[in-house]
Amino acid sequence: MKKLIFEEVTKTFGVVKAIDQLNLQITEGDVYGLLGHNGSGKTTTLRLLLGLLEPDRGNISVYGKHPIKDGDAVRRICGVLSEDVGLYEPLSVYDNLMYYADIYGISPIESNRRIDELLGQFDLSDKKHLPVKGFSTGMKKKVALIRAMLHKPRILLLDEPTNGLDPVSTADLRNMLLELAQERGTTIIMTTHNLEEVQKMCNKISILRKGQNIFTNSIEALKDSSNYRAHGQFRLEKLYMDIEKERAEN
Repeated sequence: MKKLIFEEVTKTFGVVKAIDQLNLQITEGDVYGLLGHNGSGKTTTLRLLLGLLEPDRGNISVYGKHPIKDGDAVRRICGVLSEDVGLYEPLSVYDNLMYYADIYGISPIESNRRIDELLGQFDLSDKKHLPVKGFSTGMKKKVALIRAMLHKPRILLLDEPTNGLDPVSTADLRNMLLELAQERGTTIIMTTHNLEEVQKMCNKISILRKGQNIFTNSIEALKDSSNYRAHGQFRLEKLYMDIEKERAEN
């Protein structure tokens, strides 16, 4: 199986060590949750993976490719949803998506087919020719998610994907992402504070703290443990709080 690998990766900004000897190993088809407080290094990790930043030390491999030396090739197989959705708000939904489809090198016929397909899945077909300006946060997030998925990327990087989505849209997104991972082998890496969705969606997690990976395990193994239960049910929140408490005490 192909893997995304971080080996002893360090990245500093001035005197701030954003990533500190980070080790990660993510297998193709994983739905992987990167957890941690603000400033723990989650977004920096994604930027390093995309080759937008160069590590000071350590090695990164994305399916055998180097994010800096093979940056264009790495970014072509990735779809990205950043915290800032980055849409051209005066343009319509369709014009936004066609613009990015052209950047991805998708043919006009295929672009139109994919746009209609994804707009239908996200319940936005009736908004196709409306300007993005004035849309709610949730609707803009949906358009940005469609943009990230247009070119059928092998890797999806999602920064807080459920922020601003209503419960129905969140459930629809969860089902869609799980289908991508299970049926197409898409690797999905999500950074989020929504631990309930991580518990439902991810098969594996890592918790970052001060740029280090302080905990990694599969959700399946954690559910089998009796250490992180509340009222008889596994609760990822209890695990997270217990680990943070233990680290603070030490």
